[in-house]
Amino acid sequence: MEFKQTVGRHRSSQYFLPWRPVERKKVQVILEAGRLASRAVNTAFSKAIVAYRDSLTAAEREKLKTPFSATLIDTAPVYIFWFYDMDARRVAVEERKWPTVASGALVDIGALGPPHGWSHRYVQHVVLPEVLMPGLDAGPQRGGNADAALAMAQGLLAAIDEGLAVNLAPFDEAGAKEVLRTPDTWEPVTAMFVGYPADSWEAAGQEPRPPFESMFFDQRASQPFERDQRVTQRLKDSGLIQRPAPVPWRAKEVRAVSRMLNLAEDEE
Repeated sequence: MEFKQTVGRHRSSQYFLPWRPVERKKVQVILEAGRLASRAVNTAFSKAIVAYRDSLTAAEREKLKTPFSATLIDTAPVYIFWFYDMDARRVAVEERKWPTVASGALVDIGALGPPHGWSHRYVQHVVLPEVLMPGLDAGPQRGGNADAALAMAQGLLAAIDEGLAVNLAPFDEAGAKEVLRTPDTWEPVTAMFVGYPADSWEAAGQEPRPPFESMFFDQRASQPFERDQRVTQRLKDSGLIQRPAPVPWRAKEVRAVSRMLNLAEDEE
């Protein structure tokens, strides 16, 4: 699928075909895309555990649920739990294994070179003592990590490109620790629920967002980044900007899908 269309087709899918499994090769594609995401000092801060609804007991699934993810856990055939490894920086500094920056690997392959001041000496005498080592004595620190989120985001787009439906939702941290046996140093990011969609790919339509100029700014925070309507139209033509929600048939579709999946319908 063309990239802009892949981005535009993203929906927070709520309805999966629970009886249709996701091919293992497609799960691997998601993980491969996450593996190639940008990362600070080329260290694997992101970790992910793949679980399958039908491989977990009902009791184990209950332990993973939050109010936001309960129905997704009941219907999605694949769960990918994403984590931030809070201990990754310490391990990279102490082990200095290929291919982290601490090992000098990126200097060796020419990704970081002399024009930007990089050398093995710079890594050893500047990067390690001034960037990577400060704060390690405090131990693992919670607070999330942009690199883990980037890996997850690329995995999400890869799933859409593979024709799958995706939703991101929180999971119960204590339950995951018990069911998935996660280390103490892995901080939960969020869960990615994956499956084949039970509704149309358009679903409710493209989800609404705040006005463009309220989110992006030019030079200073008081100056909105002015949207060029010619660019906007080109993005509509390419599929990045699609028909906004709501679509007129959505209520009927939700009722039909709910009956098919034997889900309770909201009467409000």
